[in-house]
Amino acid sequence: MAAKEVILSRRYEVPGVAPFDRVTLREPTYADRYMSGLGLPQEWQPNGRGGGMVVTYPEVVDAYLQRLIVSPGYEHISGISATDGGRLEAALAGFFLEPTGSTASPTNLSSGSDGSPAASPE
Repeated sequence: MAAKEVILSRRYEVPGVAPFDRVTLREPTYADRYMSGLGLPQEWQPNGRGGGMVVTYPEVVDAYLQRLIVSPGYEHISGISATDGGRLEAALAGFFLEPTGSTASPTNLSSGSDGSPAASPE
């Protein structure tokens, strides 16, 4: 997975930096997720009614953004709208989602009574 470019709802002008209307995030690494102790920015939890809900940890989202924003720089995003902050959150969460569908071929998990692999039906 490569970097993600998040298009914002409008152009922002911050003194001392070129105006921007997008934020570029690099892909998180093993060190970002595990070695730093950040873990996941969101997780699914049961809601007590037989269903579930996604819980977002704002402090974890922010810690990731501090590490992952390539441009315009984390220090320049404090004035963006809450809506655009939500766009950054959604893009960040997307890094942690498994792709849908599988490209792997099915594996035969059958075995003979002695534990040996089952014979192919050829």
